[in-house]
Amino acid sequence: LGPVWPFLFITVACGAISGFHALVAGGTSSKQVAKESHVKKIAFGGMLLEGLLAIGVMIAVGCGILFSDYVNIAFPTAAGVKANPILAFAIGVGGLLDKALGIPPVYGTVFGILMVEGFIITTLDTAIRLERYLLEELWQVLFKNVPKIMKSYFFNAFLCVVLMYILAYTNAFAAIWPIFGSANQLLASLALIAVSAWLAKRKKTAWFTVLPAIFMMITTLYSLVSLLVHKYLPKSNYALAVTDVALMILSIGVIVLALRSWRELRNGPSTAGEAV
Repeated sequence: LGPVWPFLFITVACGAISGFHALVAGGTSSKQVAKESHVKKIAFGGMLLEGLLAIGVMIAVGCGILFSDYVNIAFPTAAGVKANPILAFAIGVGGLLDKALGIPPVYGTVFGILMVEGFIITTLDTAIRLERYLLEELWQVLFKNVPKIMKSYFFNAFLCVVLMYILAYTNAFAAIWPIFGSANQLLASLALIAVSAWLAKRKKTAWFTVLPAIFMMITTLYSLVSLLVHKYLPKSNYALAVTDVALMILSIGVIVLALRSWRELRNGPSTAGEAV
């Protein structure tokens, strides 16, 4: 994609700073905890487990499959051969289980594929639930009196599935996926601003969320400008160019929102945070 900064920080959409994770925490996890004191164990423990999983993946790929085989599968040079990094990972798992536990590689490879499938299925389930929440909130904004059918869980879930089917069937997801990282981290910036306003309103330390919010906003804006100037416009990819510009406008909106929240905090703590 380009240099390490900013593209590393918009490509790795992990739980360190991620808009999708913010939606999960705000829309799902927050409704499942019994008390606030449990949040630290769940959130911090989840990130430790995610880091452990990442290390396990690197060990599997590094120890379970030859580097030359990995390159040939994940980055093929032969004409007509598609890259298949999932297969490379699965073969790595199979090789690792064979060396460590004596499990035949054929079974270990299938287990590796099932691992990836399990993560994908749970992610899709979570995404549909979050999209349903967002649709329910969208209807409340668009309609003064929301029709009863639009309040139905089944109706909104059905819309989510239909949208996903259209993107998959028409292969449209391949066109919009390159811009996902920027959109995701833009949402992360908004979440950090909201948390910062909440902390500041309650006279609590907020610098540890303010600084990441500023960093991610600068990173996201720079990546959007760089992609637009160096990639989308030169290749006449106007669909992504328009999406890129739209995200830049939203980025400016997030900055305005942050400045307004900061002004309200200075002028009157009692009204701070209403903007978010």
